Amino acid sequence: MMTTFLILGPFVFVWAVAVLFYALGRRRARQVQFDEINFARSVRQRLVPSVFSRPRTWLAIRSRNPEDVARSMGLGDLHPCTFAEAMADPDVGQLFVSPPVNGWVVVMGWALPDPSEDIDACYRFLADMSGRLGHLQFFHGNPALGHHAWARLIERKVIRAYAWTGETAWNQGKPTRAEQKTGMCCFDYLTDGDEESYQRWEIVGTNVDRLPVLASIWSVDPVVFEDAAMRLKPGWAGRLPVRRSEIN
Repeated sequence: MMTTFLILGPFVFVWAVAVLFYALGRRRARQVQFDEINFARSVRQRLVPSVFSRPRTWLAIRSRNPEDVARSMGLGDLHPCTFAEAMADPDVGQLFVSPPVNGWVVVMGWALPDPSEDIDACYRFLADMSGRLGHLQFFHGNPALGHHAWARLIERKVIRAYAWTGETAWNQGKPTRAEQKTGMCCFDYLTDGDEESYQRWEIVGTNVDRLPVLASIWSVDPVVFEDAAMRLKPGWAGRLPVRRSEIN
């Protein structure tokens, strides 16, 4: 009996180890497949336009305190507000300051500057807010016109910025690895949007579509607010101060 056990024991042990590794391999393969499916869904979700969940223009500020962000921006008529309440409010002059998401606070609303209207005013606004808030990122994408912009500033210093408004209005700093990884294409100054250049317009549209992916790499994609729990988390709402130049 002992002799039989000594002879067959090693074979039984090797067989048991093989079965164990096979089971672990199958489990790992299923997990990898599941992760790939989830990643594909995540990318599609970012690329599919969602006018209800993703704003046209937004800021991302490195902070975990939305109230501090709102007060540092100088917002008036400040009051607690959820994302769901902000989306249901027709007041276009109001900005929504989100609860923190992975160390970032998102600010969204029609009152944020449009680079196609005045790129200098957009720069001054971002520099001023960066001086108040520190690390600030700006994203703008208009699918109808193809206008788009992204910028990263730290304490008023422009680390990287690009804006296309029918022509290249702003191109400062070296393209980041995230832009290269995302496949964003930046035109040089004096390159306009000639309607006969179909390829150029195709690139412009691709930039707009991939803007949320770039945002997710740099900081956060506002698509996270599609989640039911995030829609009900408290943030803040308020108005930017009116400048004398705007009154006159």
